[in-house]
Parts: sequence; C-alpha cells; structure tokens
Amino acid sequence: MSTYEVMIVIGMAVWIVIGTGIMIALFYAIGLIRGMRPALTHLEKASETASRVASSLSEDAEGVGKALRNAGESTERMVDLVEDRVAEAAALLEVVQEEAEETFLTTASLLRGLRRGKKKVSAGRRVTRAIGNLRR
Repeated sequence: MSTYEVMIVIGMAVWIVIGTGIMIALFYAIGLIRGMRPALTHLEKASETASRVASSLSEDAEGVGKALRNAGESTERMVDLVEDRVAEAAALLEVVQEEAEETFLTTASLLRGLRRGKKKVSAGRRVTRAIGNLRR
C-alpha cells in the first residue's frame, strides 16, 4: 500500500471514529432529553400554576383597590354629612344660646321690676299705715 492509500485509510478511520463519537453523543443527548422530559413537564405545570396564581392575585388586588376607592368615597360623603350636621348643630346652639340669654335678661329684668315694685308697695303700705294712724 502506498502512502496515499494509508492516509486515506487513516482518514476514513478518523472519520469513522468521529462519526461514531458524534452518534454516541447524540444518543446520550437524546437519553438526557428523555430523562429531562418529566422535569420539563413539572416545570411547565409549575409555570401554569404560577400564572394562575398571578392572575388570581391581580384580580384580588383590583378588588381591593376598588373596595378602597369605594371606602374612600363613602368616607368623603360621611365627612361631608358630618360637617353639615356640625354646622347645623352650631347654628342651633347659637339660637339656643341667644334664647337663653334673652330669657335670662327678661327674667332678671322682671325680678328687678318685682323688687322695685315690692319696695314701692312696702313704701305705699307704710304711707297708708301712717295715714291710717293719723286718722285715728
């Protein structure tokens, strides 16, 4: 055999070894992929579950946000109503205070008039007694 033929045989042997190595590597990779299939299935299921949980949390967050907005609006309406009631109560108390002051002043004036009247009546009685005593 010539050198050329030996080189061809060696080249073919190298190609056969490389091809066999590639085939073995492919079979090994296929085995690994088949072994990973359950893990990939579990990963896919976990991803779907996480997606459902995220969707549920998003809906819950929207519900909470809506409830908070409604509560804020209700609170604002209640504050407005309380402010109106406080203003009405303040106005009513002002009227009551004015009426009480007026009643107090009227009562004080009446009592003063009664005291003066009593003094005049007492003075009139004394004068009447004195006149009566003089006639006797």
